[in-house]
Amino acid sequence: MRNNRLIFGLNIGSKWTRVIMVLIIANVGIFMLQLLFSTVSSQWSPHVMNILTDEQYTSLQPWYYPASDKFTKLFWLYPPDTLGHLWLWQLFSYMFLHSTTDPWHLIFNMLALWMFGSEVERVLGYRKFLTFYFTAGVFVGICSCIFTPRTPILGASGAIFAIEVAFAMYFPNSTVIFYFFPIKAKYLVTIFAGITIFNCIVPRGGNVAHFAHLGGLVYGFLFVRYSYRVGEYLKKWQISQHEKELTKDHELRAKVDEILEKVNREGLRNLTWKERNFLKSASKRYKKNKE
Repeated sequence: MRNNRLIFGLNIGSKWTRVIMVLIIANVGIFMLQLLFSTVSSQWSPHVMNILTDEQYTSLQPWYYPASDKFTKLFWLYPPDTLGHLWLWQLFSYMFLHSTTDPWHLIFNMLALWMFGSEVERVLGYRKFLTFYFTAGVFVGICSCIFTPRTPILGASGAIFAIEVAFAMYFPNSTVIFYFFPIKAKYLVTIFAGITIFNCIVPRGGNVAHFAHLGGLVYGFLFVRYSYRVGEYLKKWQISQHEKELTKDHELRAKVDEILEKVNREGLRNLTWKERNFLKSASKRYKKNKE
């Protein structure tokens, strides 16, 4: 394990990776779209609130509950739509939306993504990192549907919590500057986990999706601890399937040779209906394998 020290400094570009750059650009770009749609929606329907009570909802069109614009309605994760209407794309798209009334939501998420994601990407490689990031987002979304089935969520924080756990497991003794105080990554993530679990047990309201954060923490741990085992299992399964295919081919060739020897001895007319069909199916299999 390397012992990295993360600090705020002038040499920002040294920790910048391509995937992180693309993800941040995508999040900022979509945030601009959100601002556009929410502004237009507020101009057209200024009387519609972001979050409505059940009583207010009954007097308005369903489209406006609980989002204030169609763009947010389509792409954040709202379990009654995600599961009830099978808008399954929301399990991915919600990760790119952020609060338009609180820009710090986006800023802090992107800062954390840059700080921790760049190093985790270097460890995993860009393909495995993208798999990790998006599967974490889906896992977090499923957790939200289970534990808060009537609450909409948006933002990348769930997946980022998973990245933070991965960073702490890969670089446990790395020093992170947290609110101007240096702290080791393993202790910082432990504090985050404790606060998140407490808020899940003793909910205090607010706009923070604590169960989503908890899902990210759990998924990050499981991915780092067990993903290599899944990879090994898949490799073994592929080898096993390949061996089964070779065995089938060997048995097929042996049976074909046996039938062809009979043709040489007794002639084609003496083949049974079953033997003829076997030769036809074997011929199709050979052609398919060549293609």
